[in-house]
Amino acid sequence: MNEHILPTLERRSFLKGALGLGAAAGLMGLSGCAPQEPTASAELSHTGAEAKHSWEVTPEPIDEASIANTVDADVVIVGAGMAGMSAFMYAAEAGANTVIIEQRETFSGRGLDFGAIGTKVQKAAGIEIDKGQLVNDLMKASGYKANGSLLKLWADHSGEVFDRAIDMTVADGGEVVLGAGSTASANADDFTTRTYPTDHMFGGLVEGPCALIERMQNAGVAAGGQTFYSMTAEQLEKTDGTITAVFARDAEGAITKFTAAKGVIIATGDYGNNPDMIEAWCPLAAGAEGNVYPEATANTGSGIAMALQAGAAIQPGAHAAMIHPIFGGGALSTASFMKVNVEGKRFCNENTTLPGISNMYLTNKDHKVWAIFDSDYATQMDQMSALSAYNNNTAGPLTAMFSNGAADPTNPPSHAEVVEYCLGEGTTVQAESVSALAEALGVPADTLEATVTRYNELVDAGVDDDFGKNKEDLQPIRKAPFFASQLTAKVLVIASGLNVDGEMRVLDAEDAPIGGLYAVGNAMGNFFANDYPICAPGLSHGRCLTLGALVGRAVATGGKLGE
Repeated sequence: MNEHILPTLERRSFLKGALGLGAAAGLMGLSGCAPQEPTASAELSHTGAEAKHSWEVTPEPIDEASIANTVDADVVIVGAGMAGMSAFMYAAEAGANTVIIEQRETFSGRGLDFGAIGTKVQKAAGIEIDKGQLVNDLMKASGYKANGSLLKLWADHSGEVFDRAIDMTVADGGEVVLGAGSTASANADDFTTRTYPTDHMFGGLVEGPCALIERMQNAGVAAGGQTFYSMTAEQLEKTDGTITAVFARDAEGAITKFTAAKGVIIATGDYGNNPDMIEAWCPLAAGAEGNVYPEATANTGSGIAMALQAGAAIQPGAHAAMIHPIFGGGALSTASFMKVNVEGKRFCNENTTLPGISNMYLTNKDHKVWAIFDSDYATQMDQMSALSAYNNNTAGPLTAMFSNGAADPTNPPSHAEVVEYCLGEGTTVQAESVSALAEALGVPADTLEATVTRYNELVDAGVDDDFGKNKEDLQPIRKAPFFASQLTAKVLVIASGLNVDGEMRVLDAEDAPIGGLYAVGNAMGNFFANDYPICAPGLSHGRCLTLGALVGRAVATGGKLGE
């Protein structure tokens, strides 16, 4: 018995949120490797109209007579981004008859840094990372909802996979350098603010990932692999419980059946541009101020839906959205200055990570949060913690200024210049008194004045009895004029997807593997949960490259991951 499952597919890789000031130059180009719009597929009819969501609708089988072409393969990879192309190269080089299909006219990728452990670049710099501690930190960050086996696969094998990518890059005249995101603090006592020197850069934003993807494509083709672009995957064929083929439609509407003797790997990216999926699995993300996806048709979760209609299950528990206070907000809004809500009240320790800052925005009433500081802000910034400086330099309005040409990332603006820019944009306001500042914000003046008075008492005492902020980030608010900067938060990617086991086999509702079906990259779940952690900069890209290689080779050879 054959069952045919539906819908369309899209693959984009993602923008990593933690950017060094110099590296943020790449933010001026967000279009990715493939600027053209994805090819629209023809609608297929459905049955089961009573289903609540589109991915719960059972599609009608594709008429075999409508199939124009058949391509026989061992391994079929759906989605030509970072994870998919890594799987393509390794599967082809392992000797499997491998094809990769992609809805766009070419591969796509964006992002900046890649996380790994034990690479030749790290060794040359004398960097050693405690793998066990890092994996433990990642597990703690997920609330023990992630699959530790997947985390360990990345930790154990990223070095060897990256060394191959490094050699390919150097042979092509490129350079791989360590990123700036790992300078924070691998030795911090608090695991939530601990970061490790994991990030590598294969070039700038967009062009670096795209160049690496192209190298992997060329290597896969040289090994006998085939690429099929402008080819939209629309259905999976399921025979006796095993996925045996993918049906895809080209730009002219002709259907090709891709048989997969050994397996199908879903590498189609996340669902951050699908409001229904966000509502179902990651509702907090709906409160973000938009996203950074270049196209409305990208990152719609169509590959995830296609697998769900084949009987797959979604990752259980809280999904991990990479939501950062990036591309906007007011001046110094991501630094650790006092923050207040719409009631004019302070509500937390402001010295936290980028996900924590974003969650302030997402969980407060009306999504209104302001950073409050006085005219000594420049001197105070120099006295504040490394985490405060890191957050300010890698998020907030600076990223927007670099992307729109308002500032040169090779010669970053001063704090005063950023304040002036944001005053002009209206994202920062200025007043000669705290009460006037409250009026500008629309918050109760007496409450804001009491909040500032209490905060200054804590500054004078040198101890934050209210929320436990460290002394160096307790800076006074006394000298007029006073400033308030809006906080914002945008979705970069939702790094959760299909429920998979430690072999990246897609699971059904009973947690049993679906034969012949695998997932990797942002279409794959169980690597992250709750929030995207910052302890391993570049991890989102790094796990795509590493786990893509491992699953491609394993499916091609029939072996275990990491063998």
